This record gives sequence, C-alpha cells and structure tokens, in this order.
Amino acid sequence: MLFPIVTAIASSILIKGGTVVDGSGKPGQLADVRIQSGKIVKVGRLTALPDETVVFARGKVVCPGFVDAHSHADGALDKLESQVRQGITTAVVGQDGSSDVSGLIEVFHKGPPCINFASFSGHGTCREAAMGADFARRATGPEIAKMSGLVKKDMGLGALGLSSGLEYDPGHYATTDELVEVARATTTNGGMYISHVRDEGNGAMASFREVLEISRRAKVPAQVSHIKLATAKVWGLSKKSLKELETSGSKVTLDVYPYTYWQSTVTALTVSRDFDNPETWRLALADIGGAKNVRVTKYVPDPTWQGKTLQQIAELTGKPAPDLIVEMVKNTSGQRGQESILCQAMREDDLINFIRSKQSMFCSDGQGGGSHPRSAGSFPRVFAEYVRKNQVLTLQEAVRKMTSFPCQIFGFKWRGLIKSGYFADVVVFDPKTIQDNSSPNDPTKMATGVSEVLVSGKFVVRAGRFLGGGQGKFLRRN
Repeated sequence: MLFPIVTAIASSILIKGGTVVDGSGKPGQLADVRIQSGKIVKVGRLTALPDETVVFARGKVVCPGFVDAHSHADGALDKLESQVRQGITTAVVGQDGSSDVSGLIEVFHKGPPCINFASFSGHGTCREAAMGADFARRATGPEIAKMSGLVKKDMGLGALGLSSGLEYDPGHYATTDELVEVARATTTNGGMYISHVRDEGNGAMASFREVLEISRRAKVPAQVSHIKLATAKVWGLSKKSLKELETSGSKVTLDVYPYTYWQSTVTALTVSRDFDNPETWRLALADIGGAKNVRVTKYVPDPTWQGKTLQQIAELTGKPAPDLIVEMVKNTSGQRGQESILCQAMREDDLINFIRSKQSMFCSDGQGGGSHPRSAGSFPRVFAEYVRKNQVLTLQEAVRKMTSFPCQIFGFKWRGLIKSGYFADVVVFDPKTIQDNSSPNDPTKMATGVSEVLVSGKFVVRAGRFLGGGQGKFLRRN
C-alpha cells in the first residue's frame, strides 16, 4: 500500500519545546506551536514536517505579540526596531486627541510597516478642523456637530473610537458636554473613548471622574491613558482612584507605563494657561518637588540645556527656574516639537497599584528614538522589574495584560491568544534574561531577551536579529 508523503507548506513554521503562555492568564504549558499561512494552526506535542522551519524554544516563553495600548510609533515609522525588540506587534495610535486615520491607512496602501497599527480618531484634531485657530472658547452647536461628523468619518474607516488630550490645546477648552456629544459619534460602530485627562496632578481625581461621566452619559466604554498621580498632593491616592474607577458601574479600563517619571512639553507642568507668570511655574515646581526633578530633554533654541535639570540650568545661568520656564514657553510657542521635559513626579507604590489592577494594560506612550526610556524599554521592564525581580505580577498575568486583554477591549478579533485559528502574532523570549536597557541618560538603548517576533506568521526578529519587513496590518475595531 502506498501512503501519501506529508510535506510542509512553504510558509510552515514550528516553534518547538517552549513554554506556551497563551495570553488567557492561565499558567504556561510545555507545547509546540505550528504556524501556516499567517495563522496558528495547531498547539500541542508536534513533530516537525519535512522542510518545515523549526525554532527551538527550550527554556523560553512563547506567547502572543504584545499590544502597545498607547503609542506614538506612527511618528517614527523608520524606527520601529526598538518597539519590535520589546515584543510589540501592534501599536495603538491616534492618542492624546491627535490623529490622522486616513493618512495612516494610506501608509499601509503604499507599503505596510513591520508591525500592526490601529488608530483612534482625535478629538483635538477634529476640534481644530471645526474651530480653526479660534479654539480657546466653548464650541457652538454647529461646531460640535462638525466634530461629530469627522469622528463618524474616521469610525467608518475603522477607528477604534475617540481619543482626547485635555491637558493640551485645543482639547483643553472643551467642556464635558462637548466631549459627551462627540463621544456619542462612536456608538454606531461600537467605539470607545480614551483620554489623556485634564489634570494628572492635583486635579487627578476630578479628571478621572470626568472620564466616568463621559462614559456614562455617552454610553461608551472608556479608558484612562497612561494613568498616573503626578503631584505630591495626590500621591497615595491610587487605591482610592482605582476603587472609584472599578466600582463605578461604567466600563472603564486604564493603561500604564512602568516608570515613575513622565515626558511631555513643559506646559504640562500646569493646567493654568497663565504661562507668562513666573508664579504659575513656582507653584507647579513646588507640586513636583522642585526644579531638580525636571530634566530638559529637548530645547531647540539652546541645545546646551538638553540633558540638564532646570536646577542645573538655573545655577549655570543665574536665572530662577520659573523664569527659565517662561523663557522656554515664549521661545517655542506654537512650535510643536521644539521642547520637551522628563519629570520625576510619581510614587512607586501608586505605580504598583496601577500595574496590579485587573483593569490595567500596558503602554509605552513612545516611539522609536524617543527621549524617555519607556519608548525602548516598557514591556521588557514589566517582566524584569515587576515579574522577575519584585513579583508584583505573575508571568501569565503580565502576558494577559499585554495580549488578550487589550485585544478584547479594542476589538481585535482573532488576536491576542496562542490558539488554533488565531493570527500568528507571536513572541519568543527568555524570562530569565529579558531586560530593559534604556535609561534617562541613554533612552534609545534597545531591550534584550526577545529572540523571535512574528507578525502575521512572518519573522520580524529571528534568532535575535532584526529583519524588519512589511507584513503589518491596519487593524479595525471588530
């Protein structure tokens, strides 16, 4: 009797001998994973087929690719290696109220990047389109209707929902009523609302409550972006804020990056718009422990300031730190990207509480080449610092927060699990050596410990070598 010869499909890959942490939150199990034509086709004890590409993963974790829940990676598409080396296979962009959904889709038409992208529709972008430069006021009914129409257009293109950046212009001037109305424009497509809240400092609790109110009134799920308590007056309130968010009756989630310092423009130090007044900045600096906690990471008018704290610059120039900030704002007003700061302003116990929350997922809030170490190190840092070293999370819970949980919240079907029929976005890493290597002094240093990354079944990293490629997809909600 003649038996058919079993051969491997040309694109067949077998990841053999690893510990499969499938993304569900269950403990890992020794198993092999077969990938064909971009999908996972079998998980179990498998024998290699003739001509099949085999990855030996003994001693390593095999898990779904990580979802960066708040990313700006679309701002540096030529620098995605630092994201991929963290195990990120999907970046969620259009954050902080700023988006270009149609432009991002056009990027994929011209030549896809090596990872997946999904985008929110930016409230600030729509507000600026509706109001022009005259945005420092309450919007009229027709203007809100125009914003809503633009959001609906983005939703039709596949946006995940509405993002806001209420600490920044032009979103800063929006009322809660305006945000509720515009968020309602996402409901016909099952969208959600995600927000960089009005105040991550003294007014953080009120800002979190505004997210709850918008979620309740607009009848949409909501998420707090990169949640933090960033001034001394609110340090220690993480458990109280989590209790309100988790027991409110609204479906509210949150994302967090694993650092106690943030990066933004210097104007993010205050919710005031009285930027010319040194007293504004004296109070703001007092709230975060002084000028020693603010490092200038970019200042185009005088690059010699970069890498120094405001306290050091004050000592060098003989000018008080509040006056220096007034000067920075005047010299860069209206010129985005001309300045940025790194601010040490959070407490570790609050960060740990946010990391532990069942409603939290992880983000980098960064992009390749960013001057905050989160851009290159967030996801490995979770494993190195909060799983391996301090045991804040189990390995399987950390993976769940990076994979199936964000896929569930953002509506990415057939992704986020190591399971037959799912798209093969897969990461292989060594749990004993995965490590973030970036720091404030060397923020772009790549992470280590991730040996393989596959996006839609194709290698982006193989045996520790970055390959790149163009297999990423634009992911639409549901």
